[in-house]
Amino acid sequence: MIVSRPSSQTLISFTLFLLITCIVLTLNVVTIIQDRYAWYNLAIIGILVPIGVFVLYRIFIRYKVIRAGNNRLEITYPVFRKTHGFHLRQITSWRESIVKTGKKAVYKELEIVCDNRLRITIGQKEHTEYDKLVHYLQRKIPGKKVAEGSH
Repeated sequence: MIVSRPSSQTLISFTLFLLITCIVLTLNVVTIIQDRYAWYNLAIIGILVPIGVFVLYRIFIRYKVIRAGNNRLEITYPVFRKTHGFHLRQITSWRESIVKTGKKAVYKELEIVCDNRLRITIGQKEHTEYDKLVHYLQRKIPGKKVAEGSH
């Protein structure tokens, strides 16, 4: 059984980012409440709140665990207490996007589309067992792999 989840490094990095964001926001809100603020205090709040909410939603609320094995794929969203399980026959397509980000660096992303319109996307740097999951799909359903850019 292959279990892929966000890596601990990713979670720690975004937790630190959110912690720093909350501290900066708190300092700016206190300054505004004390009526000693400048325009940039409002700008900082206006910029950091949407970024913080987006990171909170994308990384922590949409946290997913993917289990693959026995010709099945199971996606669990612990925060929502939801689990989507399906047989590999229900996967309509999958693809691995590879983007060259430097001379030797690449970014890899796996996208899996199911017949119930469920679309799962995971990145190599952000998730554990990424390579094993790609290898599993290549071994079990190679015919459903689509070429890059044809989705």
